[in-house]
Amino acid sequence: MKNLINIIMENKIKVAGVIVVLLGISFFGKSDDSESLEVSIKKVSRKNLQSKVVADGVLTPETEVKLSANNTTYITDIAVKEGDFVNKGDFLMSLDDRQQKAATEASRASLKAAKVQLEQRKAQQERQTQLYNQGLISDQEMETTNSSFASALSTYNGAQSRLIQDEDALSKLRLIAPQDGTITFIDGEVGDLAQGGMFNPSVLLKLSDLSKMEVYVNVNENDIADISIDDPVSIEVDAYDGKKFMGKVKEVAYASSVSSGGSQQQVTNFQVKIQMLEVVEGMRPGMSATVDIITAESLNALSIPIQSLTSSRSMKKGTNVVFVYNNNIVNERVVETGIVGDRDYEILSGLEEGEQIVTGSFIAISRELTDGMKVKVREFQKNKKRRD
Repeated sequence: MKNLINIIMENKIKVAGVIVVLLGISFFGKSDDSESLEVSIKKVSRKNLQSKVVADGVLTPETEVKLSANNTTYITDIAVKEGDFVNKGDFLMSLDDRQQKAATEASRASLKAAKVQLEQRKAQQERQTQLYNQGLISDQEMETTNSSFASALSTYNGAQSRLIQDEDALSKLRLIAPQDGTITFIDGEVGDLAQGGMFNPSVLLKLSDLSKMEVYVNVNENDIADISIDDPVSIEVDAYDGKKFMGKVKEVAYASSVSSGGSQQQVTNFQVKIQMLEVVEGMRPGMSATVDIITAESLNALSIPIQSLTSSRSMKKGTNVVFVYNNNIVNERVVETGIVGDRDYEILSGLEEGEQIVTGSFIAISRELTDGMKVKVREFQKNKKRRD
């Protein structure tokens, strides 16, 4: 029985020894190609690159006139509907003018009375002047006559000003198109009360020139320094799926706007106005749009995929490097980058066209690869090369 136990123990020790040897080969050997790190590679090539700032906004007419009431009164007639095209001078809407007509007539009557009184005072002044020149009246009497004439003239001028104001107010109760355009907004119906006044009057109609459109977008403070007046813009309007329209940067705000951005952290943006160079029939104010502001462009640029670039772990912090592949060995190479496209970096120095670089995986590039390391190309890339 004792001999049987000894035989079992000896076999266990042998098995354990085999396991230790295998683990040692697994962790420290890596001499076989099957143990090499798998990577994806790509040849360095040239392409046209564009650096862009992407933002969302809405279409807005370049020219839009808002028509309001000067006084609070009722709507009595509406001659147009939304979507109508009107010409300059066309009648659009009328407001209750009965009170204003009465006030205008009273002002006109007051002006007539003031004119009669002024004429009387002028005639009196002329007679008194003749008498004064003959020495028949005193200085005090002449002064009184001149004062009466001046008072009558002041009354006449005041009455004339009030009539002009009343006539202007009366004319504004009949809304007329100040320019050609399309009616894009009407507030209220016949019989509704229109709020007027000097401060915050309600907008009754909007008249827009839809042949010239703009897009207002908010750009984050980190990108605003890259944007300049006249930068080309590609505009995609949601209502026109897949179609792109050309535009350019027209204005860049100097003052920022701060918002919460849907969280407690504040977001600082600057408004940018984009002029659309292409406008098609059917575009309407308020349509959603996405713009690509092209801030830089490089034609036939030497380029690499964005994921290929990493920071060196063996050199000075912040040094940009790529891993160049050659015969199953990768070497760290310092590169200088230019503009950033949608998926690629421009390479200004450090690489030559046709060289092969590691493009994946991300973990391999950012954490696992080291200078001089042995690797193997992923199997699907080998098969692709054979087919090619």
